[in-house]
Amino acid sequence: MSLVSNKSKKVFLCKDTIIDTQDKVDIIISPELYWVRIFDIPVKSITQARHVLPTLFEDILENVRELSYQVQKLPDDKFLCFAYENKKVFDAIKNSGVNLSLVNSVYFAQNECKEIPQFKCENKAFSYTKDGVLVKIPSALLSEDKDINEEIQNITLSSNRVDIKLYNNLLNSKQIYMIIAASLIFAFINIFKISDYNTEISKIEDKIETLKTSNKMPSSMLQLNSIVNTYKKDAKLEIKKRELIDYIFKNKEFNLLNLSLEKNVLEVNLIDSNKAKVDDYISKKYKVLSSKTKGLNLTVRIEL
Repeated sequence: MSLVSNKSKKVFLCKDTIIDTQDKVDIIISPELYWVRIFDIPVKSITQARHVLPTLFEDILENVRELSYQVQKLPDDKFLCFAYENKKVFDAIKNSGVNLSLVNSVYFAQNECKEIPQFKCENKAFSYTKDGVLVKIPSALLSEDKDINEEIQNITLSSNRVDIKLYNNLLNSKQIYMIIAASLIFAFINIFKISDYNTEISKIEDKIETLKTSNKMPSSMLQLNSIVNTYKKDAKLEIKKRELIDYIFKNKEFNLLNLSLEKNVLEVNLIDSNKAKVDDYISKKYKVLSSKTKGLNLTVRIEL
């Protein structure tokens, strides 16, 4: 069985109120946590009225662009207008100790306490003015000594909830706008760089094509790679041939007559040379395919 009530408990919240409950709660915030005024605004809709509220509150508040606003339409083109700082309300709720997941809804005391013209809460006094606006007053001015906490559970809540985010904004709107502006600038720079890179790549490709045409080179990379690989093979063969000839010339005991290269075989002709010594010397680094003597001549065929 759950010991937690399914019915929401009503709580009147001042700046320093402590809420000790495991029940769901409906929070009524005191005038300490919002500003309220009645304005004559020559518009017909609440949406139109909300647009002009920052300007109307400028005479009593600073940083009006950082505030949140709500409007209720009254008779005779009048509007009941609320201004509040989301962070200020959020901090008061959080610091009260209540689990935020238990908060059902939040309400303005202006709308919910009309049946109690004057009351006190935690040594603070509140009263409705002649214009019907609930304000905080000195305790000495109270003509009735009612404690809101003794009456609050009897209050029937209205449908006018506070539109509040129960989390703290890490960034204010000015910082958010600056981040968005910086992101847009960064995006434009990247777009410009990409465009510049594409232009440079196009120029390089044009230069490559010009070089191919002027040097009568094949147009495809496949043909070019084939030519390059052929040159690489020829170069490697020439290097091996040079290394073999250098190796033979290093031995001063050999009397070289001539040599010839056919494919990968180097034929060396020597005169008056010791066949055994020649074969032994060459076979240390290279493969001797054949070694024949004819008179004083020695012919050795070596694989590169």
